Amino acid sequence: MAAESIIVSCPHCGAKNRLPANRWGDGRAVCGRCKSPLPPSRLYPDRPVRITDNTFAGEVLGFEGPVLVEFFSPRCGHCQRLAPVLYDLASAYAGKVKFVTLDIDQDHMIASQQGVNGTPTLFFYNRGRLVDRVVGAVPREELVRHLEGLKG
Repeated sequence: MAAESIIVSCPHCGAKNRLPANRWGDGRAVCGRCKSPLPPSRLYPDRPVRITDNTFAGEVLGFEGPVLVEFFSPRCGHCQRLAPVLYDLASAYAGKVKFVTLDIDQDHMIASQQGVNGTPTLFFYNRGRLVDRVVGAVPREELVRHLEGLKG
């Protein structure tokens, strides 16, 4: 039986690397192409990672763990009020859930394909599959409930 693995893009050269699940945080993983370290923070950073239409598939659909995606607009007041909550949750769930943000003013293709009509919109993915969605700014406790549902 093969060990579970994930695909991690190297932050230095962009090469895709298959990483065994049991090596997720050991700090010894290196890129197969350029031999640069693949930091554990790349897998589950302690703050949201900015993605684009071009990186969505690799960062979200190709990720073998839970991911929260925030579709936001910098001009949106609700998004601005939700940002500190997401930063706090990203820190609290570091090592467990990956948090990413996509600015729909700059990158609107994925938002359009996913049927995002307003901001903030939060999508919850697990193993590349959409499992939940929340539209609008909701209280922290509601987000925690959705995040806990991702782990199950």
